[in-house]
Amino acid sequence: MNKIHISITFILSLNIFCMPATAKYTADFLTLGSGARTLAMGGAGTAIADDAFAMSWNPAGLGQLRRNELSFMHARMNQLAAYNFVSYIHPIQSRKGAIGFSWLRVGVDDIPITSLPVVSRPVGATNRPKVIGTFNNTDNAFKVASGWELPYPRIVRVRVGGTLKLLYTSGYRNTNAIGGGADIGLLITYPRTGKDANPPRYTLGIQVADVFKTKRYWNTPPESEGSAPHTETIPPHLKIGIATTHALPIFNSTLTLALDTYTQHGLELHAGAEYTLFDLLSLRIGMDTRNGIVQSRQVTAGVGLHLRFVTGAGAALDYAFANHPALGASHRMSLRVRF
Repeated sequence: MNKIHISITFILSLNIFCMPATAKYTADFLTLGSGARTLAMGGAGTAIADDAFAMSWNPAGLGQLRRNELSFMHARMNQLAAYNFVSYIHPIQSRKGAIGFSWLRVGVDDIPITSLPVVSRPVGATNRPKVIGTFNNTDNAFKVASGWELPYPRIVRVRVGGTLKLLYTSGYRNTNAIGGGADIGLLITYPRTGKDANPPRYTLGIQVADVFKTKRYWNTPPESEGSAPHTETIPPHLKIGIATTHALPIFNSTLTLALDTYTQHGLELHAGAEYTLFDLLSLRIGMDTRNGIVQSRQVTAGVGLHLRFVTGAGAALDYAFANHPALGASHRMSLRVRF
């Protein structure tokens, strides 16, 4: 078999997307989240999930949606990986719930594979590597979720939701993995009033991710004869968030503060603030702390523009910026359309 030399790009992509050194970081791409609004607020989305991106943060948030929604997101992660998300939300006729579908794809495409013309000789002026092909290294998550508002109690609004997810990873030389899992979520909002009410609103959000243990099964050969193929497991873990929204008299504005804690990789804190003027322009800032493959603490920021019509339809365009201390800056754009 010819000796294959993989480019540095492939090596970098393996560090981020392929099988981690320990099962602790299995399918770590699922922690990236979606929606520039929440990402600009440091990823503190468990208690503020109220749009088509709720499937990434807390499926119970779908219980707030009363109209069809489409959402899209694109980003280039640290000048390396393409990061794309699309979802569709359809309200249930009872007007007390919704069902949603989404696809998240993170990957590096067209990675060159190089080989030496004469593999028995060292690299030199007459024996330089040449490209003999390309491949893609991608992670995919397909989700179906639903969220519902319970008819009781009278003082608070209680919403519950759940997600089923199918995971698929593809890599070099037809290496791939397939798996699946489920999440459940809860949202409790006090007082039991609409978004436009003057009293401050307080929300508690809880998500139990991978509640039944999410597994991925690789098609790679077993480590020894007679042993089972390589399998990875994501154990159940909690996301707990609190948020408060206050209506301000100046400029007909609102202020939202959110704080989350994740437990998957030890205690992580995510915090963010959003200031919205005239229900039109939003300014956001946050802090995103992660204990993943690369530990980091990064400041996030962003803006959003919202257009709403008297019919209830509307659109929102959001931008988020994050500055990773080791990998550099990343920019994320998302679009949400309600009809």
